[in-house]
Amino acid sequence: MTDYEVREMQRLIDDGIQLAHKRLLARARFDQQVLVFAQDGKVIEKIPEGVAVLPTRQGDPLIRHRVFKD
Repeated sequence: MTDYEVREMQRLIDDGIQLAHKRLLARARFDQQVLVFAQDGKVIEKIPEGVAVLPTRQGDPLIRHRVFKD
């Protein structure tokens, strides 16, 4: 593989990751959910625009936002 092909493949991979991120945020917004994920060893809460959830600093965010569906 040439250097150009490697850069092009990496660009396509990065574009796919960005698209997946946008779709995940759109789905969370539609479902009125908060995204909780780990980044750089820290737990991060991402509240999509339009979601009516008030963030709080008490407790574990993984437990605090757990939803049990029947």
